[in-house]
This record gives sequence, structure tokens and C-alpha cells, in this order.
Amino acid sequence: MMENTAHLRKRAESGEGAALVDLIQWLVTSPEADEREEGAQLLLASCERDVPDALCLRAALSARGVGCEQNFETAFAFLKRAAALNDDRAQRQVQALGDHFDPAAWFAPMQLVQHHPAPRIFTIEGLIPRAVCEWFIEYGRRRLEPSTVRDGATGVDIVSPGRSAATAGSTALEPDLALQLTKLRIAQALDTDVVHQEPTTILRYQPGQEYLAHYDLIRPDEEAAAAEELRIVGQRVATVLVYLNDGYDGGETFFPHLDWGFKGKPGDALIFWNMSATGERERLSLHAGLPVKSGEKWLLSQWVRAKPVPLI
Repeated sequence: MMENTAHLRKRAESGEGAALVDLIQWLVTSPEADEREEGAQLLLASCERDVPDALCLRAALSARGVGCEQNFETAFAFLKRAAALNDDRAQRQVQALGDHFDPAAWFAPMQLVQHHPAPRIFTIEGLIPRAVCEWFIEYGRRRLEPSTVRDGATGVDIVSPGRSAATAGSTALEPDLALQLTKLRIAQALDTDVVHQEPTTILRYQPGQEYLAHYDLIRPDEEAAAAEELRIVGQRVATVLVYLNDGYDGGETFFPHLDWGFKGKPGDALIFWNMSATGERERLSLHAGLPVKSGEKWLLSQWVRAKPVPLI
């Protein structure tokens, strides 16, 4: 940790805004009390200097309650401060969330419709607003990279023709209030703690692109390569897909063993449990992203682990 901290300090001291945010995240999630205190003081000083990146991080931390009391009004106030400084990313989030964010409306009760008992599959209409979906598409366009899959024998992520979409990644404490609120909304839908969620990904499928039938869980033949991962965060127990746009043909999420598929409207969510309530792998959770025939398909993918996922 010391070497990584020293490296981040050097980058942050050079004036690199992203490095400053990385350093603060590293410190506020440290197991060492003195480093957490240092991170809190560095964040406070950066916010007092109106550093937009720090203000956005403070918004995310306030929403999650990391290093501070969870407070959505405080979170949105910091985001608006960053937006007032002409930070484009903050301005777009304010537009997506609305000028006066209402936590009660965001976390309003939702209706889960169950489609199958094994695996447990649910859909939710309008999990998040269309405007937030549009923000995630813009967010994703800025970071797209080729998608990867896990090599079951080595545990290494590799590019594969079986998964041809482009992917935009994030960090667990991404300084993006819209994203952190969405993660909390997903946790509400699953009745789980948000700390069990992996970093969120945004996917873009263009015509002809698909994701061949696969499991999201770690299969028995992959356990040896994934032993350390399983020890730390456990199995991938659930998957949540939020559909971000319409206007494309094809692209259904299809479960071949069930002969059942789903294609949601912007903001709709598909939830399926890769593990049963008794902790058994769900063999019927095999699923595919069918080829897109025309247009672009955008999707938010959230995997959920059996154990808390380290924030750094």
C-alpha cells in the first residue's frame, strides 16, 4: 500500500486532478485510521478550493455514506457546486437527476414481476428515469473498450469473439452521483447491501454484435483459477441488467434452457439470480445477448457478489 500511496501522492502533487481523486479514495477506504483521517482532511481542503473532481467525489461518498454520514441532500449540493463551476460531467448529472433531487421519489417502492422460480427471474418497469439512462449512454461513450471474458483455465480476462460488444468500466466508488444512486436503487430492488456490488459496466452492442450463451457465475471447472477471488468476494450470486435505450432491433436477453427472453424499455431492469436461495448454482441461468439486427443497444450491467467487494 505504501508504494501505491506514494505513487498517487506524487501524481496528485503534480496537479493531476484524477490522481487527487484516486489518492483520496485510497486513503478514505484505508484500514488505517490515520490514513482515513488524512483522506478526509485532503477531501475537505480540496472541496474548500472548489476542485470539481473532489466535489463530485464528495457527492458520491455522501450518497454511499463512505467516510461520512449518508446524506442525499448533501450529496446533491456538492454535485451542484461542481456544476456551477462549469464541470461538464456534473452539469449533465444535474440535468439527468433534475434540478431538485427528491430522494423519496428516487427510492419509491417498486414492483417486481417474477417470471421464473429457478432461476429466480424478475423484471422491474422504470427502475431508473430515462434521463439517467441517457446520461449513462453519454458516460459510456467516453470510455468504451473491447469487452473481455474470463478464461476458465487461467482466470485471466481475454478478448473473445463470443462477446463482441464494447464495454465502459467504472470503479466501486466512481465519483458519479447518478451512478452511485443507481447502485443504491439496485440494492433496494435486491434487498441486499450495495457493498456486495462489483463495479458497474455499461455495454454497447452494434449491428451483428452479441454475447453467446454463458453463465455469470463461476463454474466448477473455473474454481481453481478463481480460488482467491472466491475467498475474498464469493460467488457472483445475481445479475441486474438495466436497459438504457430503445430504437434497435434484436438484442433480447435470452435464456435457452427456459426458451424465454426479455427486452426492456429505457430504465427497465431484468434481475436473475445465478445462485439459488439455498446456495446452489442455477444451471438454467445460462443466458445470451442475442445479436442486434439494427441500431445500437445500450445496457447497464451490475453483478452482485456473495460477500462485500473491496472499495479499492
